Order: sequence, then structure tokens, then C-alpha cells
Amino acid sequence: MTLTDRLAVSFTSSRNRVAAIAVLAALTLGGNLIGLLLGAPEGLLPLPALPLSIPIILASYWYPRRGLLFSACLAAVYAVTVFIISPPDPLFAFTILPRAVFLVLIGGVVALLASRLRTSERQMNEIIEFLPDATFAIDREGKVIAWNRAMEEMTDVSKEAMLGRGDHEYAVPFYGERRPLLADRVLAGEGPLVAEVTSTHIGGGKGAHLRATATALPGERGTVAGAIESIRDVSDQVMMEAALQNTGRKLNTLTGILRIDLSNRLAVLYGHLTVGAMKFDDPAVLTFIDDLKDAANGIRRQIEISRAFREIGTLPPAWMPVQETVMRAAAGLAFDSVSLEAWTARLEVFADPHLGTVFSHLFENALDPATGALRVVVTYHIRPDGCAIVVEDDGVGIPEAEKAGLFLQRPEGYGHGLILAHEILAITGIAIRETGTPGRGARFELLVPSGGYRVV
Repeated sequence: MTLTDRLAVSFTSSRNRVAAIAVLAALTLGGNLIGLLLGAPEGLLPLPALPLSIPIILASYWYPRRGLLFSACLAAVYAVTVFIISPPDPLFAFTILPRAVFLVLIGGVVALLASRLRTSERQMNEIIEFLPDATFAIDREGKVIAWNRAMEEMTDVSKEAMLGRGDHEYAVPFYGERRPLLADRVLAGEGPLVAEVTSTHIGGGKGAHLRATATALPGERGTVAGAIESIRDVSDQVMMEAALQNTGRKLNTLTGILRIDLSNRLAVLYGHLTVGAMKFDDPAVLTFIDDLKDAANGIRRQIEISRAFREIGTLPPAWMPVQETVMRAAAGLAFDSVSLEAWTARLEVFADPHLGTVFSHLFENALDPATGALRVVVTYHIRPDGCAIVVEDDGVGIPEAEKAGLFLQRPEGYGHGLILAHEILAITGIAIRETGTPGRGARFELLVPSGGYRVV
């Protein structure tokens, strides 16, 4: 801390500052006067202008607009005093006037720098003052140095009542007691920090759900000069999310009831169709019954897909170990004579927890007897744009004409379940495409973005 900063802390009021400047000016001028009276024409010190610069520096630092005027007046008093008391000297002008000019220059430079510093501080204070989020800042000692308008509105505590307060006074409007906040943890070396809390003292006693963020205020040479914390009332957002979750649960319950009802009615329909096929032997009637069965099978598949879609997004995405996910998906299927090789150890991807369902559908397609596959291989390849997880088999492959519609909803065709796989992967930005060669096997690539995978 500089000398002026120490004095600024000691003399916080305007009256004390003026008194300090006056005392220092009187002492320095008096010292030079005594020196002159004792017969030293240039004062007691070799450079009498240097002691005079102390009150000039303080005055220019504390009062930048009047600093130049004060330094000019003090320099003039110094020059006149020396001129009156000192014996006549033809070199007087060359000795005294440069010193007076030097004092004026000191005052001007310090006033200019102090003025720019005040402007910078004022701009920074205005930025904090008009931030949309409630924001406060504390210094290294834990005293409040900023308390913006949004904070005043949130807490009903004025800036004047809070500035300069310490001992965790800033926590009282939120919790009704003195306690450390995120800003204090930042001062202790943690951070930046983000947290969500519930306060029963905000919102006119109704309470509020708050999201707080805190970070350090940098000081000299990498030190921490303080901490700043912003607090946002996210009560409306939390209530909206809760309402959406509640709505989602009710919709899931309703669709579950509808699916059960449709399944029961389909069972009745299948029974009638079976009886009809046994009663009639007319080829035209049997063909009509088969068409009805195909339509019923289509409805059944749509019900199965809707049941799987119901669970998508109900759990947050997480880092999923690919090798374990692949093996769990394979464990629920009958591979029989088809071999499975998975070379994805140590690979994790950020995906929906239903990632196993994706591999299940890919394996089901490969295990379809019509494909003639005898081997399924799962590998991964690191690429400049991310990571590609490849699931391929040695079956007949997929005709080029069918590839464009693999992930589109349609009543029939190869790729049952691929629509669901596409939607599960899309939750975390993973793309899927088929790049196999017809006649040589199917090849599905799961394209994971750069930030969505890691090798541990």
C-alpha cells in the first residue's frame, strides 16, 4: 500500500484531509522559513522543493480538480517567501523559479493521474451499479465495497447502510444471521463458485430460490484484492420447471393408460382375427384377414415405440462407459451363432442414460435372420471433429435406396427402432448414419462431438 493510500485510509473524512494538507503545508513552509532565517538561502534541505511536494501530492490525489491550483499557490508562496527573506541574488530566478515550476508540474501530473483513476473507478462502479443481477463486492478484510441497485431492491437494504460493513453483515438480509457466503469462500482460495440456495427472508417474507455466483477480484501481482458475488432470483424458473415436470408425469401416466387400453383392444382384435381365420377358407377373406393382422401389427409396433419414447429425457445425461453399456445391451439378446466383439474399453461418452437401448436396436437389426450376419464388431475411432463409435456386421447390408429413410418414421422396412435410437442420441448432439456397403454388411457410425467423449 502506498503512502497516499495509507493516509487515505487514516483520513477518510473531508475535514480530516483538509486539516492534514494544511498541517503538512505549514510544516514544510515553516521549515524552509526557519532555514532561511538561520542563514541558509536555499532552506534547511539541499532541495527544499521535495518536502513541499508531499502536501501537493496529497491535495492533488484527494482533490484532483483543485490539485493544480493548490500546487500553484503553494509554489508561489514558496517563491515569494524565499524572494523576501533571502539576500538579493542575480541568480535568484535561475535557482527558485525552476523549483516552483517543478512543484506545479508535480501537482498537475498527480491531479491528472488521480482524475483518470477516479474516472476508471467511477466507470467500474457504474458497471456494477447497473448490472441486472443483484451484486455486491467485499475487500480482503470482508468489508462491503459495492452494493448495487438490484441488490437494494432484492434485500430492501440501502447502499449507504451496507457500505463499509464487515463481519458477514451482507448475509443478514438473506438468512437473518451472519454467516459466510460464496464470496467468503472465494477469499479463502476457492472459486469461481456457483450455488443454488433457498432464502426465507427474500421476497417480502415469501422466500425465494436464489442462484449465486462468486469470483475473485484480482489485485497486484496475482493476489486477491476481494471478491464479487452476483445473486439472481430464479424462483419463477424453478416453479416453471417443477410445473413442467409435473405435467410430464401426468402426461406419461395418461399415455400409459392409453397404451394399456389400446393393447387390450388389440388383444381382442387379434382373437377375432384368429377365430376368423379358422372359420373361413375363402382365399379372398383370408387375404383380407391377413391385411387386418398386418395393420394390427403396425399399431402394436407404434405402441412399443411410444413406450420407449416415453422414457427419453426423464433422466439427465451422464458419462456412460461404452464397453459396459454395449455388453449390458448384448446380454439381453440371443446372439446364438453370431459372435460379438467390442473394442471400446476406457471410452466414455456424454449421453442419455438410455444409450443401451441404441445398441440394443442396432444389434437386433444385425441379428435378424434375413441379414445373414455371423459377426458383429463395435469399435471407435478418434477424429478431428470428435469420436466415431462404429457398429458393423458382415451380413447382406442395407440397399442404397433404403438408407435415406432409415431414421424416418414409416410403417414397414428395415431399421425398426432406429427412429428411437436417433432421438436418444440427439439429446446430447450425437449423430448417427449408415455407411456400410450393400452386400458386405451394415455399418452404423455414432458421431460423438469433441466435448462429448473422453478416454479414461
